[in-house]
Amino acid sequence: MPATRTDGTTLVRAARAGDRDALEELVAAHLPMVYALTAQALDGHPDVDDVVQDVMVRALRQLPSLRSPESFRPWLTAIALRQISTHQLRMRQAAQRTAAVEEAERLPGAGFEGLTHLRLELSDQRRQVRQAARWLDAGDRALLALWWLEVAGRLSRSELAEALGVTVSHAGVRIQRMRGQLDLARGIEAAVGARPVCPGLAGETAGWDGTPGPLWRKRLARHLQSCRSCRREAEDLLPADRLLAGLVLIPVPATVTAAVLANWTPENVVAGLARPAVSASGAAADRARWLGARIRPAVVAVVAGALAIGAAVAVLTAPDEPEATAPAPAPAVPAVPTGPVALESANTAGRYVTVSNGAGVLATARDQATFQAVAGLADPDCLSLRTADGRYLRHESWRLRVHEDVGTNLFHGDATFCVRAGSIPGSVALESSNYPGWFLRHRGNELWVDQSDDSAAFRADGSFLIRPAAQR
Repeated sequence: MPATRTDGTTLVRAARAGDRDALEELVAAHLPMVYALTAQALDGHPDVDDVVQDVMVRALRQLPSLRSPESFRPWLTAIALRQISTHQLRMRQAAQRTAAVEEAERLPGAGFEGLTHLRLELSDQRRQVRQAARWLDAGDRALLALWWLEVAGRLSRSELAEALGVTVSHAGVRIQRMRGQLDLARGIEAAVGARPVCPGLAGETAGWDGTPGPLWRKRLARHLQSCRSCRREAEDLLPADRLLAGLVLIPVPATVTAAVLANWTPENVVAGLARPAVSASGAAADRARWLGARIRPAVVAVVAGALAIGAAVAVLTAPDEPEATAPAPAPAVPAVPTGPVALESANTAGRYVTVSNGAGVLATARDQATFQAVAGLADPDCLSLRTADGRYLRHESWRLRVHEDVGTNLFHGDATFCVRAGSIPGSVALESSNYPGWFLRHRGNELWVDQSDDSAAFRADGSFLIRPAAQR
C-alpha cells in the first residue's frame, strides 16, 4: 500500500538527505499508482512503460525543489498528468494511434480490463466500463483514472484536486461531468451490444466502423434520447463506483522498476542531477538483481502489485531468507443446511440477523430471525436467504435489504452469499457472490456488505453462528 501522509513525508525528507533505503521505498510506494494512472489514461498504449519512467525520472530530478514534502503524492500525480498530456499531444500530431478497437483488445494490458486485473473474471458490466472509457475525451480518461485511484483509496479528494490544480469543489464538479459522460457512453455500449439490435440504431450505425469518436457519440446519444427500447438497456447498470470498488492495481513490470532505480542514487537526488535514461537491460538488469538482495520482501511485493487472473505475479525474493513454514491448514467451513435457519452474531451473543423496515439489522427477537436457506440465485454452490413472504436478503449500495426477486443478474448476484469459515470455530462468514472479498458484517446493529481489511475486528463482526429456526 502507498505510504501514509506521515510516512510519505518522512521518506521524502530521508531520500533528499541521501538515504538509499528511503529512496527505494519512496519509489516502491508510489510507482504502482503512477503506472495505473498512465496505463488507464493512455488506454494501454505500448509507450506506457516509457512515459512512466519519464515521470519518475522527472519527479526524482525535481525532488530537491519540492517545497512541501507532505504534498509529494499530489505533486507526483500532477507531473504524471503533464507527461500524459504531452504524450497524447505527440500521438495526435504524429497520427500514431493506428490500433483499431479490435487490435487494442489484443495489446498487453489494454484498456480498463488490463488496468484492474480483478481477482476473478471481470463481469460483463466491468468489461462494458472498459469499453465505455474509450468514448471519453483524453482529458476525461485521465480524470477517470484519477477518480478510480480515489475510489480505490490511493488518492484522497483533496490530493486529487491538488494534482489537478483546482479546488476540491471544482474537482467534484469535473468528476460529476466526467461520470455523466461515462454513464452516457455505458448506455451507448449497452444499446450497441443488445440482441436483437434496435432497428433504428442499426440504421444510425450504418457505415460505422466500430471505432468510438466524439461525432458518433453525439449521434448515438441523440438516438438513445429518443428511443425507449435502447434506454431500457441501460436501466439495470450498476453505478460506476460500485463496479470500481474492490479493484486492485496492476503489477508494475519489474523492468520498469529496475530501469527507474538504475538511473538514480540518493546522491543524484541530493545533487538534483539525473543520469541519462538507460534501457531495462544491461545496467538495469544488474540493478534488478541487486534489488533482490537489497529491498525488503514487503517492498518488493508492493512493487509487484496484485494477482493477475489465473496466474501469480513473479516477484524478486531476497537471498538467504529462511524458508517459509508450511501454511496452517484452512479451518473447516461449517455446512449451512437448506431450510429454515437463524443467524446469530458470533461476537454479540443473543442478537440475530433479521429485518426491520426493509433493512437488515441485528435484533434479540429470535422468532423474527428465521430465513429459508436456499441454493444461491447466482451460484448454486452458495446460498440465498429468503424471508417467509418470498423476498430475499440482498445488498443494495452496500446496505443489507430485503426485496422481491426481479429476475436480473444484478439482483441474483446481490442476493447470493458464499459460505466461508468464520473467525471462531463453528462460525461462518458470508462473502458476496458478485464482490469477492466483500463480506456481510454488522456495524453496531446495522448489517452491511463491506470490503474485508483482514483485521480481527472485521472478521469478528462478519462471523455468524448457524442456529435452528425458532419454534412458533
